[in-house]
Amino acid sequence: MNGKDLTRRTFIAGAALAVGGAGAAMWLRPEQRRGAVLSAFEDARGVQYVGGLSLGERRVFGARVPMRAHGSAIDPRDAQRVLYFARRPGAQAFELDRRSMRVRTAFATPAGRHLAGHGVFSADGELLFTPEHDYENIRGVIAVRSARTFAIVNEIDTHGIDPHEIAWGPDRRALLVANGGILTHPRTFRRKLNIPTMDPSLCLIDAVTGECRDQQRLPDHLLSIRHLALSSSGTAAIGLQYEGAREHAPGVVALFRPQSGLRLLTAPAGEMRRFAGYVASVAVSDAHDLIAAACPYGAGIACWSLSTERYLGFVEAREAYGLSRLADGSLIASQRDGAAFEVDERRLRPQSVKFDRSAPIRWDDHWASAPEA
Repeated sequence: MNGKDLTRRTFIAGAALAVGGAGAAMWLRPEQRRGAVLSAFEDARGVQYVGGLSLGERRVFGARVPMRAHGSAIDPRDAQRVLYFARRPGAQAFELDRRSMRVRTAFATPAGRHLAGHGVFSADGELLFTPEHDYENIRGVIAVRSARTFAIVNEIDTHGIDPHEIAWGPDRRALLVANGGILTHPRTFRRKLNIPTMDPSLCLIDAVTGECRDQQRLPDHLLSIRHLALSSSGTAAIGLQYEGAREHAPGVVALFRPQSGLRLLTAPAGEMRRFAGYVASVAVSDAHDLIAAACPYGAGIACWSLSTERYLGFVEAREAYGLSRLADGSLIASQRDGAAFEVDERRLRPQSVKFDRSAPIRWDDHWASAPEA
């Protein structure tokens, strides 16, 4: 399938950034921060883009697309080639060449299926894996595509429904699959049709044979398993979304260790209420011994120790959504209104950067760290 070239128009904002606080000024020194964080976003008119934020040049870049995108995947053989996936119930993926800022439609899902906003490349860059909801047959599918032609060469059953994010296990052969367990259908858009019987699970699936090596569930079936972030040892932090009364959510982050299975991380009851039962993204830093979960409805980032699983506290930041680990282990986060900040786990404060409001934007939910273009 030949992709359609959409536009060469790019979006540049914030050539000069207004910086708040001495800590933020230190964070922004060019010799300290290189590379980029990639994300979809929209402008003040609601026009949709795929692109991100250049940390070295301190500018937003992007190319226009016809619908809202969500997560992204970076080609391991060419870091300037990035795929962005439509937010459910969208069915299209977009390929951005960061050198030319040219974007095209890469592929659309088969009839009766839609994307979940996420996907990953194989380690050698030959294949692309995308979680998809087969809503006509009520099943979760991982489509395995050629990373060059995007033709489907295999399909893997996810052993659940509503697969959301997937990530490679430490052996790079098995995929961790977050089956959200929620039934939806495009005819009802994003209405949730099976809350009383929803069945979320975390599966470890062999990407070659399709064998389900392990399937884990949490005690409360209303905890939808959505987002994944892995440490270097293979420990996975899992972001959850509670489908009951948010003030009664038993947790928002679970931890999966291959040797001990899946369990909820705890926090004091008063803190738990601050999370509002919803995590938009998670990130893990081995270097900083940190698990971070963006809680946009709770207005901040919840933090735990990766090694001890002890709750560390809450970084207050309104509408925090995206999280990504940078090359040195630092965690950077986005806010819906176009702001960005580094997570300071020592003082539990955001080190913020505010963009030039002459070109306002709204970040989407996810960031991915990448080299500079």
